[in-house]
Amino acid sequence: MPKRRLIFAAALAAAVLAPSARADGGPSPGVSQGWNGVADNAGGVRFVALPVDRGRWTVVARIKLTGGTVLNSGTLRGSYGMPGLTWNGEVGGLSPNGRVLVVGEAATGLTVLRSVSRFAVLATRTLRTRLRIALRGDFSFDALSPDGRTLFLIQHASSRDLQRYRVRAYDLADRRLLPNAIVDRTEPNMRGLPIARTSTRTGAWVYTLYQGDEPFVHALDTVHGRAVCLDLPWHGGRNSIYQMHIALRDGGGQLAVLNRHGQTEATLNLRPAGRGSAAATWAAAGLSGAGLAATAVFLWRRAFHRRPGSNTER
Repeated sequence: MPKRRLIFAAALAAAVLAPSARADGGPSPGVSQGWNGVADNAGGVRFVALPVDRGRWTVVARIKLTGGTVLNSGTLRGSYGMPGLTWNGEVGGLSPNGRVLVVGEAATGLTVLRSVSRFAVLATRTLRTRLRIALRGDFSFDALSPDGRTLFLIQHASSRDLQRYRVRAYDLADRRLLPNAIVDRTEPNMRGLPIARTSTRTGAWVYTLYQGDEPFVHALDTVHGRAVCLDLPWHGGRNSIYQMHIALRDGGGQLAVLNRHGQTEATLNLRPAGRGSAAATWAAAGLSGAGLAATAVFLWRRAFHRRPGSNTER
């Protein structure tokens, strides 16, 4: 058997049998390499990435969720993995329509911020590489639009404040990074660590729980490229937020913050209180958050009439 096929077969076996490993990515959660990968529950498959030949190559495999049959696989030059989304171990990279898979390059060395960030965009059916992306600076995967045409990235540009971040949009059709950062103009200096993630069924809205100076939820409109930062009235301990996860309820009208036992610690109503209202309704631990009402819904409604990258951070 040729050497390349031997490496290929060994990598597929390891991808199915080996435990998951996480490669540190500096201020981002890094990438995941191993059998856990990222699952496409609708398609009944999972995707795994495993570097071989001392990281010179990466095998990406498409495996059935039931039975573990390897359906097909592809190779990439370099060491890549499934992008980490949160510091609690959630991974992503799969577009909501299941057609596009993005993998990120594993960090090497001890440099805190990367000088160049690399990604590969794969077709999920064939696992052929559609596009290789190299960007100057420190970028990590954030989300994909429902149609798989826009890649959203987290950019870290300050070595003095590693928690400060920007959301950027990359047009996969035009193969270019859009010039403007996507920000909530009421909170232009976004900073924090991503703790938990959830999204709507279509992937049109992605919600990330962050721990910053105070906990907040970053809501990203992946269709129109808009962001809203929602302060979370948190009454628990500062460190307890790291054990939380989030889930949508009431048909997407409510966001719940849950502890490890599944008990609700806080809730955020995402629907406006009334027609034309410009205030969000909050509740945490049974307490009214009326005093924290802001312009979140107003910005939320405006999001449906803007294009990705139309907000500028100066």
